[in-house]
Amino acid sequence: MPLPDLRVQQALLIADARGVRVAAQSDDFDAPEAERLAVLYGRPPAGVACPLAHFAQPFGARHVAVVQVADRHDGLALRFLVLAADLYRHLGDPFAVADRFPPDWTAIGPLPTLEWPPAPLPPRTAADLQAVLKACDPATEEMALLLGSTQVLVDGGRVLVARREPAERFVRALWQLLPDKARAELWPASFAFAADLPFDAAALPELPADETGVRHTEDGLKGYPPGNYEHRLQAAVEAGDDRELAALLARRTGNDTIRLGLTIIAGAVVLAAVFKFIL
Repeated sequence: MPLPDLRVQQALLIADARGVRVAAQSDDFDAPEAERLAVLYGRPPAGVACPLAHFAQPFGARHVAVVQVADRHDGLALRFLVLAADLYRHLGDPFAVADRFPPDWTAIGPLPTLEWPPAPLPPRTAADLQAVLKACDPATEEMALLLGSTQVLVDGGRVLVARREPAERFVRALWQLLPDKARAELWPASFAFAADLPFDAAALPELPADETGVRHTEDGLKGYPPGNYEHRLQAAVEAGDDRELAALLARRTGNDTIRLGLTIIAGAVVLAAVFKFIL
């Protein structure tokens, strides 16, 4: 299998009361698409600070943007890292992408195109996830929130929590607990200021109205019924069972199951047509 495109384009955008402008960018960067995402991401309300946050979104038809966000003296700075969608599917962890390429919040003018090394991310181990769960604050039932949110995402739901500051630790931990393919298909934001981008998991200063009436409250996330994935995940992590953990993290997503079912149906239709023609 050929290697995916390893190039990573970058840019620094500044959003203020006058709009969004590009302060620095690499060659061939799609500035209009970045400006569109920056506008939809929103601006922090009065009294809300953003020392550092991250989000990921599709960027055009064939790319993904991993965005680092921070307050700057002249507005909200958004540092874009844009990589091929097939490379992002191999990695699945926007936080690992962002951590590999620390931002220069003062950049101006041309920027170099970056490159991801031709190697996968190291596999997650039971010891890694033990550390994630042990870091949870028992006073706030953080582990229950984290595990319930994991199962909600695996079940195809959304996780939105109200926060007045970036939920970096929570969303990073949540992404550590998800299956590989789910991480590559879902879109996180450790902080966002509007509900105009389709985030699957996000912290917002104020939650939008729930027109469906089915979104989980934070207490509902904590009390979400443990499903098969959550139960097996917790058991594998507590037992230090790396083999079981690897199998869980490699599981199919709901979309994979739907695609497999449609493929089987299509195959059955083709076979039926062939036999009908022969007979």
